Amino acid sequence: MQPHQISHRSAGPNYPIAAAPARAVPSAVQRAPAPAPKKEKIERALKHTYDAEKDEWTRESVLVIIEDKPFQQGCMRTAHHMTEVEEDGCRCAFVAKFTKISVTAESIFEDSKLSMISQLYADEFNRVSGVDKKVAFLPSYVLVLQDRGNLLCCSEPVLSGNYLKHNNNDGVVATARMVPQAFTHFTWECSRHKILICDIQGVGDYYTDPQILSSDGAGFGLGNAGVEGVIKFMKTHQCNEICKHIGLTPSAQTIPHLQQLAASR
Repeated sequence: MQPHQISHRSAGPNYPIAAAPARAVPSAVQRAPAPAPKKEKIERALKHTYDAEKDEWTRESVLVIIEDKPFQQGCMRTAHHMTEVEEDGCRCAFVAKFTKISVTAESIFEDSKLSMISQLYADEFNRVSGVDKKVAFLPSYVLVLQDRGNLLCCSEPVLSGNYLKHNNNDGVVATARMVPQAFTHFTWECSRHKILICDIQGVGDYYTDPQILSSDGAGFGLGNAGVEGVIKFMKTHQCNEICKHIGLTPSAQTIPHLQQLAASR
């Protein structure tokens, strides 16, 4: 099964992204053996990984064990403990996420791309922010479960620690931490007003499940609130010292242009 090819280039960075220095894997997601479930049911899967710089997918065969009972569920998805069994027998802890509503394969692959695209912007933010602590996003994958009739789900490494949600795609600013709010503001200008990355949440400055809002409202899954979502963020965002250090346009000055853009659509 081949994944749907959905280009992100129209909504990607419009100036060269500097090569990021090698990053140490944050302690919250260090590779570590995962406890084996009581009843093991090993499944064959094709693991698809998106390369945002090359705008292409690669795939590899893996073995996984997914617990039947979800440990968490929301309106749209259920989350299950998953173990990826490597060739050397090492077991690595992941989370498998299944949709509860009817969605297309294209939508599932599109959702998985969000974290990978966000990492490109994180690399550039780390280069210019002047902050020692670096921002990073959990990688996200699409699994094709071959023993379940090629059922699709997303997976990501387990993220442990004090989990916080900093903002969302509806203008809510949930914490006063400067880095996540400045990062979201930065993505709007870095993309030359094409996308804004929000719904920033995670442990420390290691984030998961971002949402991308595009100026034309196209692509990037069901949570893309378009320019209206960008306006809501700019109305509640208070520029901080990091925004000023980077030289971002004050959010209040951005709103009139955004409102004109929204009125023209």
